[in-house]
Amino acid sequence: MTDSPRRTCLARLPDGTLRVLQGAELEQIDALRATQDQVVWLDILSPDEDDFALLTREFDLHELALEDLRKRRQRPKVDTYPDQHVIVAYEVLPNARKLSFELGELHLFSGAGYLVSVHWTDSPAIRELAERFTLRPAMVAPSVGALLYHLLDAVVDGYFPLLDRLSDRIDQLEDRVIEGGNTSVALRELLVIKRSLLELRRILSPQRDVANALLRRDLPLVDDAGLPYYQDLYDHLVRVLDAVDLYRDLVATTLDANLAVTSNNLNAVMKRLTALTVVLMLPTLIAGIYGMNFRFMPELAQSWGYPFALVLMAGVMVGSILFFRWRRWF
Repeated sequence: MTDSPRRTCLARLPDGTLRVLQGAELEQIDALRATQDQVVWLDILSPDEDDFALLTREFDLHELALEDLRKRRQRPKVDTYPDQHVIVAYEVLPNARKLSFELGELHLFSGAGYLVSVHWTDSPAIRELAERFTLRPAMVAPSVGALLYHLLDAVVDGYFPLLDRLSDRIDQLEDRVIEGGNTSVALRELLVIKRSLLELRRILSPQRDVANALLRRDLPLVDDAGLPYYQDLYDHLVRVLDAVDLYRDLVATTLDANLAVTSNNLNAVMKRLTALTVVLMLPTLIAGIYGMNFRFMPELAQSWGYPFALVLMAGVMVGSILFFRWRRWF
């Protein structure tokens, strides 16, 4: 299916059948994409200088598009050049850890009769679409616009499982914060999730603008038949962004709840310490009074003076404790 593990070239012929281009056949792409009702899809993983030469020779890519491809780290966008269009998008890559994620950068070059996808990591969206294209070339790629839609749709759908995992974890952390106790671990996780949601928002907001540009038919790739599909793509991106904003609000609310719980716990401790201070202060007051060196203190000459002072101290302590228990300070 490929002339190297990094290149995959599939062509849907006018009769709807599939052709796989390998090795020297890649030099025929320029002639194939000029054929009417034919779609050529070239996928490149981790491009090198030979790949850049192939893209220049067979697709005549604009020098600015190639410059972005070399530099990478582009924001999601749509660039239009003569007879070709460049779309930059990001997809969620598989990760063994539950909450952490990595975003893969995709550069898509489209024009009359062709689509080129370039990426630097294994792409679930590309892999899924290649399997579907191989099984049903006439249905998946009746046109370049349809092929582009299927690829972008797979990219957007990859965000939903990640958002579901983040939502479940936020609910768990929210319950832990409300229950109180040691919330330092929960607080660290909440801050990590908040930073992750901010990163998603930074990527998805311009990616929605890309879908909106396609929906407005700024590019000739979208015809009347494909318009409802791009409307669905835009709706999915709006749902993803709404979910990200909702989860950011939930994280902010949970952080505020954590601050409120911490303040309430501190207030409870301060009330107990204040009550304990009063309980200890009363017998100290009595001991201080009887410790004054005056000659004519009536109780000093009485045999019951010392036991009386002790009983009085114990009585005021018990009374104050009962009072604070009644006020629920203890």
